Amino acid sequence: MKHYKYLLLDADGTFYDFPSCEKVAIKKLFDNYNIPLSDDNLALYHSANSELWDLFEKGKATCDDIRIKRFIPIMKKYSLEAKSQEAGLLYCKYLSENGILYPGARECLERLKQSYKLIMITNGLKEVQYGRFEASNTTYLYDKIVISEELGVQKPKKKFFTHTLDLINATEAECLIIGDSLTSDIQGGINSGIDTLYLHLNKEKQEGAYTYAAASYDEILDLLINTN
Repeated sequence: MKHYKYLLLDADGTFYDFPSCEKVAIKKLFDNYNIPLSDDNLALYHSANSELWDLFEKGKATCDDIRIKRFIPIMKKYSLEAKSQEAGLLYCKYLSENGILYPGARECLERLKQSYKLIMITNGLKEVQYGRFEASNTTYLYDKIVISEELGVQKPKKKFFTHTLDLINATEAECLIIGDSLTSDIQGGINSGIDTLYLHLNKEKQEGAYTYAAASYDEILDLLINTN
């Protein structure tokens, strides 16, 4: 294992349990507008949300598109289309109040912090991510938090990572990206010449051009702490 100085860490799906945060927020939102929390309604929301995030990664949608457009289909279904933007902003507020970590994530981050500079890199909406880091009391773990919305460019684009390296005064060889997304984190490493560690928690390992892979936080620690 090469010696790295900086770990560039993805948030959701890697250390933060976004689905659990989402469940809390979506229930509060639907209750607010008396929308049934049915499988069909959840599917309608998830379809619109996934499409917008996919477009965002490709540079074809903005953060504001995500904020104000992802609830249009479900609100239209209940003749509440005029309140779609209001619902989107309220949802962001509810999300920002929930910072749920996967079991073992905090302990892993605390161990890693003893040996590396931890840089949080995320495509999430800025008010949501800062709120969730604060709510989970994890802000102190990071030497730098880099959010694509503030940087003006998103993962997996090379410019996101070159800007991040400039911010922390690091070289590609000093860094390792840790993330769960092959299209965002791993592809970002490929685009920018940075080594990657693909974390596939509770899911089948997918093939990809990553440098390392781990199925658990213990495996991450074995690779990055116990072998150094």
